Amino acid sequence: MAEQGREGVPQEGQAAAGQPQPMQPQAPALQPPVVQVAPVQPQAGHPLAVQPQALQPAPVQPLALQPPAVQQAPGQPQAVQPPPVQPPAVQPAPGQPQAVQLPAAQPPAVVQQPRPVLELEWGRAVLRIYDQHLAAGVGMAAGLGIGLGIAAFYFGNLDLALPAIRRAIERRDPDNPDQPADPQVGEGVQQGSLLVPVIFYSQLGYQYFTSILNGPFLKACLQSELQKVGYEASIDVSVEKWELPNLPEGGAGLMGMMGEERVLGWLAELPEKVSTAAGDSGIPEDVSSVAGVSTAASQEDVEEEEEEAGPSQAKGARLPQQPPAQATPTAQQAELQEGPLKGRRARLLQHKDSPTAQTWLKAYSCLEKGAAMVTTGGGQEGKGVEHLLEGIMLIEDMHPDVVNTILYDQSWLHLDRAMLHQLTSTQLQANPDSTPCLLIQALQLPLGHSRQQAINHVIDIVLQHGETDPMYKHLAYMYCALGYTIWMTTRQPAPALSAFASALMHKSDHLPTLYFTAWCSIDVSVPQAIRQFHHYIHTAPTDHPWVPLSHYRLVYLYGQQDPSVHRDRILQHYNKAQQTDRNRLPVFPPVPSVITDPARRVYEQVMSQPH
Repeated sequence: MAEQGREGVPQEGQAAAGQPQPMQPQAPALQPPVVQVAPVQPQAGHPLAVQPQALQPAPVQPLALQPPAVQQAPGQPQAVQPPPVQPPAVQPAPGQPQAVQLPAAQPPAVVQQPRPVLELEWGRAVLRIYDQHLAAGVGMAAGLGIGLGIAAFYFGNLDLALPAIRRAIERRDPDNPDQPADPQVGEGVQQGSLLVPVIFYSQLGYQYFTSILNGPFLKACLQSELQKVGYEASIDVSVEKWELPNLPEGGAGLMGMMGEERVLGWLAELPEKVSTAAGDSGIPEDVSSVAGVSTAASQEDVEEEEEEAGPSQAKGARLPQQPPAQATPTAQQAELQEGPLKGRRARLLQHKDSPTAQTWLKAYSCLEKGAAMVTTGGGQEGKGVEHLLEGIMLIEDMHPDVVNTILYDQSWLHLDRAMLHQLTSTQLQANPDSTPCLLIQALQLPLGHSRQQAINHVIDIVLQHGETDPMYKHLAYMYCALGYTIWMTTRQPAPALSAFASALMHKSDHLPTLYFTAWCSIDVSVPQAIRQFHHYIHTAPTDHPWVPLSHYRLVYLYGQQDPSVHRDRILQHYNKAQQTDRNRLPVFPPVPSVITDPARRVYEQVMSQPH
């Protein structure tokens, strides 16, 4: 992060050459803050200056297909109506009664009986769940050995496995608890290769399922749920068959169809649902369970607790974000320890009791230790790469500019780029599945599809290796980096939110993921974004670098609703933003004007109105 005497590293709202210009000059930049780490001169067009466009899909109502009512003249005998011809998988619009024809003297077989549940289906799919280690090297079409391990576990532990699969796939409407889940896991799971029928009762259910399938969430959630009931092997998923009305096979055109706004709202709820459920038994609630909680009540509860406890006491009581005591250097050790980051450590010594300062002191030590191991050799190069990665992750940034600055800038580690590349390439020649080497290469790639694929590849290998992999404990960071890359590259909230939800399944209080979830949710739902920013503030220590930014964002978001209604909250968060910005640690830069100016205008507007 930028510090006194080290300004110039790309900040939130700054631009880099060759990157698109801001798309919404009238609204605050909707991008995450890049941790300022080195005196790099800002360039025009930095990717973090791009503002995501607000999604405004046109509402489309589902078609209600039902037979026409019979018109007859007064005094005339009733005409016998033939049974209407209509697709059996289409159900009537919600709340609309089914027209039932009862013509006079009609044979009993013509009288329509109540429809069985099967006829209410909109469509269905067959989901294959299989073991990655069994599928390796085996063609999917051949189906040889695929799914045997998970299938044997499923049928041997049906009472545990089936509920686990349902928790990962199904979604229930909290406003209609008596309705079946949509999507719903059906009956008739096939043995030998685990083929799970998934039933859709509406196009919205299909859209939701396709969203979590296309992103990393469904696979990650299934893996987590199955591990909780005793199945540790790495699994993967694919759709074996689609049965959809009037849609191309494979579900093309997902986000071009009806219900986009509602589905995106459900996806925005996934990270909160996962992080909330993780604090209980470890088994998540239904996917949509948090949708019924009052947004206003949640905000008021959080703010009331903050006001009663005070900023520092509230954060300290809620989440001590400090690393293990034995791993954190003491102030004296940090002061005496030589290394390229000695000056940075010295600036944090007077804040040694701060949880955030302790985390950064540990990050500096990991980085210096890793740099020494990769430069001196002696067979410790692989471990050195692991220490470098741990230091980067503790700094909690995943932008490639920051990663490269930490590794190669003169004011940081000043490593030789060619040397580190040669070292990791040599390690990968000996072990192509070395996840530390693959990850440090992936994080240096520029934002784009190649970086997304590279991070995805590392995650797949880590999941195959399981807890024996040295990067397994960092899955939350990797999923967060994946979601960040997806959002910065595509501006598509659905796959980004899916990745963030996957991160929170591995670490429910992962602060970068909580912040980026809120930031990404702005383009989905302002009330949902407000709720997510409150969740981050409620979880983070007061001196965490993104707390002031979150307060400023809340001022602006409340102003987007009704400033007169939210006047007290606007004043409260504006004061907190200024206070936390003044009390920031010396290694953090002030909040950029691209964030403060819109909030200041909302504040001035509220103050100018009579109260």
